Amino acid sequence: MKTLLLENILTAMNIQPHEKQKGIRIETVTDDRSEISSHTLYFRFNNSEVPVERIKKYKNVFIVTDTSFSNMESLHPMQIIMVKNLKDSFFKFTSYYRHLFNIPVVAITGTCGKSTTKEMLKHILEDTHNVQATISSKNADYYNLSYLLGIEEDTDVAVFETAVSKKGDMTESCKYFYPTIGILTMIDVDHTDKIRSFDRYLAEKAKIMQGMNNEGILILNSDDPYLSSIDTSKFKGEIITFGKNKNAIFRIKRYQYTSSGMNFWMEYMQSEYRGYIPGLGEHSVYNSVAAVAAAAMLGVDIQYSLNRLSSYPHMRSHFQVMEGRNQITLVDDTWKSNPASLRKGLETLSRIALPSQRKIAVLGRMAALGKYADEEYEKAGHLIASSGVDILITKGFIAKDFQKPAIEAGVNPHNVYHFSEPDEMKRFFDSFLRPNDIVYFKTGGNDSDFDDVIEYLRS
Repeated sequence: MKTLLLENILTAMNIQPHEKQKGIRIETVTDDRSEISSHTLYFRFNNSEVPVERIKKYKNVFIVTDTSFSNMESLHPMQIIMVKNLKDSFFKFTSYYRHLFNIPVVAITGTCGKSTTKEMLKHILEDTHNVQATISSKNADYYNLSYLLGIEEDTDVAVFETAVSKKGDMTESCKYFYPTIGILTMIDVDHTDKIRSFDRYLAEKAKIMQGMNNEGILILNSDDPYLSSIDTSKFKGEIITFGKNKNAIFRIKRYQYTSSGMNFWMEYMQSEYRGYIPGLGEHSVYNSVAAVAAAAMLGVDIQYSLNRLSSYPHMRSHFQVMEGRNQITLVDDTWKSNPASLRKGLETLSRIALPSQRKIAVLGRMAALGKYADEEYEKAGHLIASSGVDILITKGFIAKDFQKPAIEAGVNPHNVYHFSEPDEMKRFFDSFLRPNDIVYFKTGGNDSDFDDVIEYLRS
């Protein structure tokens, strides 16, 4: 975080600083009381208990609050910054801090591909730029302040995921980051446990345009039917499209599977380029081209971007292929599971499996589907059958919902199994697996049992 003067922060929050509050350095701004130390401005949300006795040991600690708290009188009155609306004051601060830096900020959203596209773009940029970015897939709203404050004087560009799991998430994220470039990767059913309808979920994602003040650059997957349906008429900036669609500005011409990744050919401004990305699946190509498009909008040469992507370190548990013991192949795709990512995973499994291999799918639950759960599990069961899965294994009582529709769609019921505990699965695999099997793991429940079983089966 850039060191600030308290008086400038207060002025940004429309508070007239007292003389005794002038000239004081603020080195930490936080809403987490455990992070309070000297030279800290603490925003007290949820009427949290204030560690007054600990604060007394530090120098220049100031508390922004809209209600009184225990032992408040034992602190110096100048340390208490009483406001009418704490959230409003907080976002005045985030706006002030963000606008201290005239840098491009890329915000990436979508149902799938956010983390991968962000990591790809970061990888393209980081040899020539100082990049502030979301860490891995840690994109929940409580990380936003620390990501914002990670922007400093030497930051050249910021690349953030803006996730949507409930109403208001997109608008709030944009009040931290004020993106200048937005990327929408693809949309499908997800997080409909808290956002009750798919249309509202789609609308929530589309609010990235409002968050950009309908300016800047919007990068859209032109092959996605749901993204094609969003209203962009109020967006006054530039819209850049990518995909296989013949009208896409960054057009995917074709792609080719290799043993460890994807060769692909793309066209931009009537020039054709060839790239390679470690990581299997059509979705890897889409994510790559989205990252290349964003980098181009930042002034990066396309061939340079493609050269950088060839050394991209594939993300853990994102269709990660590894060698298992006794000549089996393991695919760890357990980072998340929703209808779109499961579909992409099974399609990719079907493409890479050899005719001689038994395709074994080990599935945990899909997360956060709400009223769409029954419909989506039925669709997934049919997909399991149509993708040629030979053996279906489910783990956990919710995942058992894959079984009935899969059997109805043609999976042999004698090849369907269910387990509750990892030790049961290990014992089963000890006697069941054959050399040359390919075993695909997928779950959306943050289930460490899957990690345990995968590690058990590794070479």
